Amino acid sequence: MIQTARSLLILTLVVVLFGPQRGFGQLTPAPDDAASETFPTLPQPRELPPSDQSLLSPRMVPGSAVPVFAPTPPPYLDGAWQENGLLGPAGQSLGWFADIGVGLINPHIDSHLDSGENIKAPFLTQNTPTSSIQTTVPPGSTADVINAFGHPITLPTAPLSWTGSPVVRVGYRFANGAGDVRLDWSMVASQGNSTIPEFDASGAGLLRSRLNVQYAQLTYGTSEFIPNEPKIRRTWAARLGVAAADVFFDSQARGQQILLQQASNSFAGAGPTLAFMFWKPLPWRINLYGEVNATGLIGDTRQHFGESIIVDGQTYSDFAATGLQSNGVGIIGGQGGFSYAPWQDRTWRFTFGYQWQRWWWVGATSDSDAALTLQGFFLRTEWRY
Repeated sequence: MIQTARSLLILTLVVVLFGPQRGFGQLTPAPDDAASETFPTLPQPRELPPSDQSLLSPRMVPGSAVPVFAPTPPPYLDGAWQENGLLGPAGQSLGWFADIGVGLINPHIDSHLDSGENIKAPFLTQNTPTSSIQTTVPPGSTADVINAFGHPITLPTAPLSWTGSPVVRVGYRFANGAGDVRLDWSMVASQGNSTIPEFDASGAGLLRSRLNVQYAQLTYGTSEFIPNEPKIRRTWAARLGVAAADVFFDSQARGQQILLQQASNSFAGAGPTLAFMFWKPLPWRINLYGEVNATGLIGDTRQHFGESIIVDGQTYSDFAATGLQSNGVGIIGGQGGFSYAPWQDRTWRFTFGYQWQRWWWVGATSDSDAALTLQGFFLRTEWRY
């Protein structure tokens, strides 16, 4: 009896030590217990509010079976392109592009040109003694000295006509958000006619004024899209570069006694330029567009004055020019309108709006001053190639 109990005890220990184990030692669950087994599940992504769910879409990463959620353009940016994973304003594509535009500009010159004491040579008639005067009249003859410039020349400016202004732009947009570089050139040329009451002893005189502006700038800039705030929906851009300009304007008056009186101003200079722009997406691939800009030019100003008169049937003339004077010109301007990209491939883009620009001290010297205003409509066509 004792031997049998001992044998059962040993058999029980063997079964306990070497028999199939449950828990950590069991590799495969028994068929009867399979329904009660649980397995770990993959973590689920955090659920976003409905307003933000459109910012995420799953994409597969090589070597991983778990989807990765990355930002995608929200619905309101339907007009934007996505290239190299970077967003940009609607109608702007990477690579070379060119703009050809035209403006309908109304220039205005606020001129205060003054000859001052620059012209001092006397005019002579046949009755003035010339012994002490250097002149082409033979010495010893007599003549009356006529100083036609007894009063400085201060001609006004005739109203200038509306005129077409060509605009040409060539540029390149870099990949990877590196911005773009542009070379712009524009020209404004206009003229106008008017009359000056009581110009001379014979009455009114005819006045003619002219203007020619050549402007070029080389700028670099980049824009920043704001895709994660539907209430803003704007694109900002800043541009910085250098600009150069050449400005010429003059006035000429003609009468019966004063045959010609003229005053002209020329300025050429270069300096830094800065601009801020914004776009706001609208339906149907239309963007609201605006820009403010400022430029400072350092250069030289030169002015010419002259007069021709007729006395006793004889014509006398005198002309003088100021020397080159260093001068600074400040330019502030702005424009606003709409930009439209009609086709999906963004090869073409059109911008239409209104512009205004003011040039200060464009005719500033020790005796003179002048300012220039350019305003009007513009239409630009951009072509990507």
